[in-house]
Amino acid sequence: ERRVRRLREFYSGEDVPEGLLEAEERRVYERLFGGLRRLEVRDEEDDLDEGGGGTGVLRERRDGELEEVEFDEEEEEGVGLEEEDSFLGQSRRLHPDERLAVDIERAFSTSHVEDAEQEQEVVREEDSRIEDEGYQRRHPLTLANRFATYPTTLELPKSSMIEPISAMLEKRSQRQRATQLGDAAHRIFGGPGMPYSTSTPVRGKTMQQKAITLDAGMNQMSDIEGDVYMSTLLPGIYSSVMGALVETRKRLGTAWAESLVKKAQSGELRILDAGGAGAGVLAVREIIRAEWERMHQDKTSPDGLVAPLGQATVLTSSDTLRNRASKLLQSTTFVPRLPDYLHAEIGAQGKFDLVIAPHTLWPLREDFLRKTQVQNLWSLLSNTGGVLVMLEKGVARGFEMIAGARDLLLDTTIASPGSTERAMGMEEPIEWQKNAEGEEVAEGEDAPADLMSMPKETGMIIAPCTNHEGCPLYARKGMVKGRREICAFPQRYYRPDFLQQIWGAKGKNYEDVEFSYLSVMRGKDLRAPVETEDIQEPSGFTQDQAATARAFRGYESSAPGKPLPNSLTLPRAIFPPLKRQGHVIIDLCTPSGTLERWTVPRSFSKQAFRDARKANWGDLWALGAKTRIPRNIK
Repeated sequence: ERRVRRLREFYSGEDVPEGLLEAEERRVYERLFGGLRRLEVRDEEDDLDEGGGGTGVLRERRDGELEEVEFDEEEEEGVGLEEEDSFLGQSRRLHPDERLAVDIERAFSTSHVEDAEQEQEVVREEDSRIEDEGYQRRHPLTLANRFATYPTTLELPKSSMIEPISAMLEKRSQRQRATQLGDAAHRIFGGPGMPYSTSTPVRGKTMQQKAITLDAGMNQMSDIEGDVYMSTLLPGIYSSVMGALVETRKRLGTAWAESLVKKAQSGELRILDAGGAGAGVLAVREIIRAEWERMHQDKTSPDGLVAPLGQATVLTSSDTLRNRASKLLQSTTFVPRLPDYLHAEIGAQGKFDLVIAPHTLWPLREDFLRKTQVQNLWSLLSNTGGVLVMLEKGVARGFEMIAGARDLLLDTTIASPGSTERAMGMEEPIEWQKNAEGEEVAEGEDAPADLMSMPKETGMIIAPCTNHEGCPLYARKGMVKGRREICAFPQRYYRPDFLQQIWGAKGKNYEDVEFSYLSVMRGKDLRAPVETEDIQEPSGFTQDQAATARAFRGYESSAPGKPLPNSLTLPRAIFPPLKRQGHVIIDLCTPSGTLERWTVPRSFSKQAFRDARKANWGDLWALGAKTRIPRNIK
């Protein structure tokens, strides 16, 4: 029924060609909209055969009569019979109505959704030439290091999100959703395009940047504001958190994901959603469910197997939002404020394995409040491998929030080679201990508190950064007017029907939400070498100039048997690659903490060239380049 409605919407309410629907879909269509329009499809070659197989080109003879001209068509170099099997070759031979039908069918197939955006920018002549030369489609390292969910356009979970929210909104008719709820959403979030929601419309780039005007920490929220939050904000928050979590899972590997499942099965997994009103918990549970199904794909049970959930805690300060969020979540505790572990000594058993903190920093007005929030979120993590994901809107101010939090953690908390200690501040208490003579002295050395140092904690950045240096895009600290280039990433998702009605959209049923994020781990550092027989366990690596130089040479021809490069030693594309005739330009943030522009021409490597043309914004790049230059920040 959903596909039938989408086809009907694409044809702007006109009858849909019968050939696009299967038997069951035709019955659904006739039940909803009535009869179908028959589309007669005829191949031009059949028409030529009926006409005697002529060329169709006529010229006038001297006697005034017309005769048909016979000639042989020359094929273009590099384009043979294979093109007739391609989509482009077919579309050139089809009747316009039939070609439209093929376009629609291709647009609604899941295999096309993944690559549709990439194909729009590709120079088709070069790509078809590469395909004809018989190379494998993509290098394994390219596939393993993509920044993408599967499928790339997210479907929101039906049973745990779409259906409960739809049930909440049933008290309002479809007309009321488009008027009352839609008007309220546009009023709250800044008008057309809703720039003060999770969306980042072009119109919003010329407006004053503000935080999302509804957040889970609000003490008071009206009924209509609660409905607007659940229907308008929750899908975007879920999608952006899912994009960040999928990348975190890829970088930490299967062993980490399996450990989450095992903890959830034993009832030990603890999840905290510190700003998403449950969207973060839903995303984590989808990750656990997918991993659990992979682990049990060969097992069957007459009673059915159910994925574990884990124990969740969700911040919802208002009763209105709490009542609505509770209808989406099981095994969940709701709290009106975050616990303060920053000023308390609490054992590891009281900490969280996963802390999801979307849109929690920007609403805080003062910088010292944001720093306290980051430090408290860190203190909530288990010190045996807890993971914190912080996320803000993909605009300049949101990036500045995340970059500032990253600087704070690197300067004061996370240890790295060459930076294992930090200076104590005047406000910090001194820990005293007795020396050999029984005298109390300050721990470490007998010196004034402001000159003493304290060791940093074990930890690491998981994503998106593959370095622990200062962010090259955040060289100018703090709030900078007119900041143009930021580190942000996109995630596409399908809007549910209720969100389409709120937007008043009739054609486009998807949205690209952009976000800046930081994923960090406490208590473990995969950069440090470990002694283990488990081949899945990382054996340590470095993030420095040597790693950048090695990545520049590329790993395309790595010798069989040699270990593959750790993905955390590869540069990341922080902007969409620039595809030019004969070469591709990729702007990369490198493991040495620099911003560089790498050029991959066809002459460097046919495989690397092809993969570079298919590379996406956010991918890690493992196949090297021919030239590299520093990338200047505007």
